[in-house]
Amino acid sequence: MRFSTAKVAGVLVSVGMVASTLLVTAPANAAAPADGLIGEYLFTQTAGNAVANTATGAGAVAGATVVNGTDAQWTGNSLVFTGGEKNSTANWVELPDGILAGKTSATITTEAKIDPSMKTANHFLWNIGSDTNAAYWFATAKDTTRTAITTSSGGGEVNARSSSALDANRWYSLTSVIDGASGTITYYVDGTRVGQADTTLTPASITDQSLNTIGRSPWPDPFYKGEVAAFRVYDRALTADEVDAVSDEDALAHADSIGAAAQALVDGIEPVTIDDSSLVLPASGGAVGWASKTPGIAIAADGVTATAVQPAPGEPALTGTLTATATVRGITASKDIAVTVTPMAGQTDDYGYLMVHFIEDSAGYAEKIYLDVSRGDNPEQWDPLNGGEPILASDLGTTGIRDPYLTYNPETQTYYIIATDLRVFGGDSGSGNCTTWCYWTKNASTKLNIWESKDLVTWGDQRQIDMAADAQGNTVAQLGMAWAPEATWVDDYYPDGRGAFVVYWASNVFPNNDPEHNTASYNRVLWGATTDFTQGSYSYGGDFVNSGGNAIDTTMIQNDGTTYRITKDNSFGNGIYMESTQAARWWEPGTTWTTKQTKIGAVWAGGNAGGVEGPAVFKSHSDDTWYLYVDVIPSTGYRPMVTNDLDAGWTQLTGPGFEMAPNTKHGGIISLTKAQYDTVRAADATSAVSAELGTAGVTKGATADAVAAALPKTAAVNLAYGRGTAELPVEWDLSGIDTAVAGDYLVTGTVRSIGANLNDWVGAGGSTAWNAADKQLSSSTSITVTVTVRVAAGEVVVPPVDPGQPGTGEPGTDAPGASAPASSAAVDKLAATGFGASGIVVLAGLLLAAGASVLRRRSA
Repeated sequence: MRFSTAKVAGVLVSVGMVASTLLVTAPANAAAPADGLIGEYLFTQTAGNAVANTATGAGAVAGATVVNGTDAQWTGNSLVFTGGEKNSTANWVELPDGILAGKTSATITTEAKIDPSMKTANHFLWNIGSDTNAAYWFATAKDTTRTAITTSSGGGEVNARSSSALDANRWYSLTSVIDGASGTITYYVDGTRVGQADTTLTPASITDQSLNTIGRSPWPDPFYKGEVAAFRVYDRALTADEVDAVSDEDALAHADSIGAAAQALVDGIEPVTIDDSSLVLPASGGAVGWASKTPGIAIAADGVTATAVQPAPGEPALTGTLTATATVRGITASKDIAVTVTPMAGQTDDYGYLMVHFIEDSAGYAEKIYLDVSRGDNPEQWDPLNGGEPILASDLGTTGIRDPYLTYNPETQTYYIIATDLRVFGGDSGSGNCTTWCYWTKNASTKLNIWESKDLVTWGDQRQIDMAADAQGNTVAQLGMAWAPEATWVDDYYPDGRGAFVVYWASNVFPNNDPEHNTASYNRVLWGATTDFTQGSYSYGGDFVNSGGNAIDTTMIQNDGTTYRITKDNSFGNGIYMESTQAARWWEPGTTWTTKQTKIGAVWAGGNAGGVEGPAVFKSHSDDTWYLYVDVIPSTGYRPMVTNDLDAGWTQLTGPGFEMAPNTKHGGIISLTKAQYDTVRAADATSAVSAELGTAGVTKGATADAVAAALPKTAAVNLAYGRGTAELPVEWDLSGIDTAVAGDYLVTGTVRSIGANLNDWVGAGGSTAWNAADKQLSSSTSITVTVTVRVAAGEVVVPPVDPGQPGTGEPGTDAPGASAPASSAAVDKLAATGFGASGIVVLAGLLLAAGASVLRRRSA
């Protein structure tokens, strides 16, 4: 292993490691800017409570004071903040009154190292305001670190938030910039912008700046625990380059610590297995890049995408070496990592996983359906599909989608997404004395959102099913809501041997004679049965988990005749807990359940059992390993637990090998086959290779079938994550062609990528309000191509087309990574044609036409 640096000319600093030397250097522009600097507090002293302001320019303010300080809290290059409850004698720093009074723009930058407890505890790293919580500007390291400003207490906070959490015991440069001219608040971590929001608020909006602090909150929060080395206040908005310069300068004082952090990143990387032709390697949030020392393995320009030529099935694996280089604030550490390239999996082999989930955005409308796919067959690393944009949106009910789940009917070979109908941000919040969560648990939607698919790429129209009604739509139970639905397929549910889903969800249940739902109630998990998630096949069951207290978010897995039930308790301190039974009809009343473990995943929330919810459980393909993802609330998202023995319970999975997009929340995971994995990856397109597919000719008076037959059946597309190109079906809009009139007609087609699903809507007047009139669904991420259709009175003459040209769908396409095109006979069978109708070719149909066997997911 070795240390090096991306910077120029510098000094040598010992890192305390054998045979390791760290070259720490600073670029020429690394000095922190002085223009507008009114407060610079460098915590480099070794004693005393008075901290000098070393800023000397116009407008410089007074010094700061350490409250409850002792000499033992000084390290020589930082001040240690001891932390503690609000009524304790913990130390904090008092800044000058009115430090930014009347300022319309400002920047605050802090060099800080947080204690592990700050990752989950409410706290203010610093605060501009007073001892009241009405108006303030602050930053916090809790969950995904953020900065915010408000003049109407917590409910009015305008947040600029990172999508990632900070690591404990590592120095960071954290900068908040308010630019009154542009009307924005921006957040930077280590000189890189990580969040921004629009706001009309400025420091001048905070008229009471009588208690400005470091480490102390105006709320009853604990004091900040950690260290601070530098704190700067500017009365102007720094540019991005200037923010980066501050980060560079402050990094020099902690080169050894930062170098150790870089080294820890590469030391934590385990040997790499490449089990796919293209794979994104672990990047630790962008801090790690890769190089190859092995012929046959190439690293793309992005530094993280590896492409490899896999051995054929049955051939021995290939081995070699990659080099991982971690860069933390310009300081790098490298290490050679062993790599194995496995043989290709067979098309029917279990391979890969697909996850459905949702995300939250308090400032936007993100409660939609998202899909992620595993990196190869690795259940610990995930790539968002469709560029991280939603796959599906709801225009029904509340227009919100939360807690989605993926399940499969093996009798009809149909996949279903089922989800909660609830929109928290921008939805119906009730009125009077019962709003938000009071309203959402008493009088919210009792319907589930439903979509279905045959191929996991193209999803059909949304529908809803009412869990409080019978097959005829008559109300059979007084339910307050229907949350977090999941379902388990039972092969012999009915006496005649037919199968059905046992579906379970959380509701408040009220007496049948209380339709206004005024009686006291609590969350319990209910069950029902359905074959296809339509109202006509649904029957209501009753209680499934009734502990006498709030219970939600049940998920289940089965193994060797035992059914394991994992539920979130919100009343008795159990948090997420697991039970088991060997009963064949486990959903029926009277089933005996044995508790196996409580407070599962609490370690991810600092020991707070209530800080995790939404468990998602699944089994690994490769060995007897099971995974349980727990949603660390409110904004961190899924973190992993693991076990090799379900009866022994779950343990925390730590280390840098787990990679998932931040804010990935509450969903479900299914197993794929290699053919399904390839289909999903091949549908994850970013753009067309060529948006213009040439000219197609027909004679005057041509039939709809003749026009459709003349058009390209597929288009070549560029795939996400550097996976080359593929051919995908095109759905043509022929409504603008009139073959009775000769001439050229420009026809637009939609490529049937996974991004072509309906993931957006607007109502009348462009409204996105939940109750907007005339909602129109569309796709905001579809890829379109065009063809000129030439209608000629006589013989059709069109420019010649190379049969191998991408987008023709004919044999001979030579684009790198192109998938094999379907035969024209298969296309003719599958194309729906006609004026105003779709020329859609479903991707699964292409696979079937090409000879692929029907694929079905094995039940858990």
